Amino acid sequence: MTTTEKTETSLTTIGITVPDAHQAADFFASLLGVTATEGASVPVSGSTTVEFTSSALADQSPPRIVDVGTNHLCFTVGDIDAAASYLDERQDVSLLGDVITVPEGPIAGNRWIYFRSPWGTLFELQQWPETPGYFGSTDARLHHRLEDIPSALLPTCRGLDHAGYSVADLDATVARLVASHSATEVLRTEIEADRGFMRAQFDLDVEGTSRMAMVSVGELNVELFEHNIGRKHGARPLTANGGNFLTLPTADRNTGAVRLFPGAL
Repeated sequence: MTTTEKTETSLTTIGITVPDAHQAADFFASLLGVTATEGASVPVSGSTTVEFTSSALADQSPPRIVDVGTNHLCFTVGDIDAAASYLDERQDVSLLGDVITVPEGPIAGNRWIYFRSPWGTLFELQQWPETPGYFGSTDARLHHRLEDIPSALLPTCRGLDHAGYSVADLDATVARLVASHSATEVLRTEIEADRGFMRAQFDLDVEGTSRMAMVSVGELNVELFEHNIGRKHGARPLTANGGNFLTLPTADRNTGAVRLFPGAL
């Protein structure tokens, strides 16, 4: 992640470029049970917002989730089967594959599935077990939201679990977030997936190995993937569909916050 500019805000902002900012903001906000602002921003916690911007290339297809710089947002839910069933009944989204239960490692017991939004961007549902797998190996903790949001359209939605990013160098990205933004590294794991699995779960004709880390930065969980799947496309500019940024407070409180491009490191 490369710093592009200092900002005046102390808030964490997840910026995403989409074909229609207001459509995306309303869709995302409705699932969470909150209200989008007139500026197409959606509050997801006390200090974190998701900010949607309309693309200059509205007809451009979204980037692949394995391409460097690609972002995805994950909802945490209390009952992933109920949440997935609700999405499956909607005509404007599509579920990809089946709900997967992680069998071992630091995220053992996690259940997850991805779905495609009305404009094609991938989102994720995730249900953590009562005792996450990593609890036995570290005192570090992610932020786990435990209460359902009554106003959310998505059944048993508890909020935003994490913002995920595909990066070119996992070790360097984690080190940068820890040193410059007081992030806490919580867990790492490695995932190997064959072509059949990737086709079913991500609609991608690729295979390979991915290294993953999760860190906490303030109230935000950040999931980072370094994908080794052969040829990858480069990060998209902020004006293109799928372009994105992440604004984070710095470790030095006197310098405020900085905007990062996840695809630049």
